[in-house]
Amino acid sequence: MKLESRAIVPASREATWALVMDIPRAASCIPGVKEVTPDGEGGYQATLQARIGPMGMNLSGKITIVSQDADAGVASFLVEANDRRVGGGVKTDMTMRLTVKSPTETELEIISDTTFMGRLGELGQPIIRRKARNTLEEFSRNLSKLLES
Repeated sequence: MKLESRAIVPASREATWALVMDIPRAASCIPGVKEVTPDGEGGYQATLQARIGPMGMNLSGKITIVSQDADAGVASFLVEANDRRVGGGVKTDMTMRLTVKSPTETELEIISDTTFMGRLGELGQPIIRRKARNTLEEFSRNLSKLLES
């Protein structure tokens, strides 16, 4: 499932880049993230609690920074997580792009391509798409609030 999200954040591109590349701080803006800890060069272990339709999940997995180019304002990530209790998992390839809109505003674009496995894949695209879109929108709002403070 492919999704695109765009938001204007109230900060310079440099400040926005510094925050989004600080994975534990940026992840705190994602609803349901409970823990993010470093796991070697460019990797982080993470736990996410979420509800999709009738299923509550505890996804545990890894966030890997695949590439980053501060000058271009582009970074790529791989997110892989599983819920053993539910018997499903996700694999997401995500690209983030920052574009200067003004000295105090930056456009944050997130493009993700997610594969759902096991019982998660059986839920149905409309439910998953709505949840993913809402999560990306809330992440953008929370990131903006963090940058304003």
